[in-house]
Amino acid sequence: MQVFVCHRSAVARRTKKFGVSHVLSLLDPGKRPFLHPSTDRRNWLLLHFEDNLEEHEPNSPTKNDVEKILAWGRGLPQDAVVLVHCEAGVSRSTAAALALLVQRFGREHIDWCVEKLLEVHPTACPNPLITRWADELLGCDGQLFAAAEKVANDKIMSLLK
Repeated sequence: MQVFVCHRSAVARRTKKFGVSHVLSLLDPGKRPFLHPSTDRRNWLLLHFEDNLEEHEPNSPTKNDVEKILAWGRGLPQDAVVLVHCEAGVSRSTAAALALLVQRFGREHIDWCVEKLLEVHPTACPNPLITRWADELLGCDGQLFAAAEKVANDKIMSLLK
């Protein structure tokens, strides 16, 4: 499985460029994705929630949302080329991509999965709610969440310099 990440307006271009076979769209309620015409709708998952950091905020990502992402990921073929996108391609999408990678390659390879994510999307700043739910659902004992938080904190610190 290969995973790519982008923002909403780049989906059609990236789908064509990378030969994407599966698309995961994570958008604000009411937003529509820009899919390439070749996208097979059976290979596409669209979820609507906002990029909130707190569970109690309206339209925050839920454990159920992350369960849907992981269930979709379990159905991906070994040779899937997956494009995960959200509005900006920074937080929701990178958290979901990291969860899919850890699910596929195993919790003992979290650091490697983080490296792969940063190779394809250096501006990743994974959403903490998504990574927390994924950590719990994948039985990572806090390791996935901690790794994602380190990526996010490193990005924030680099912006402050």
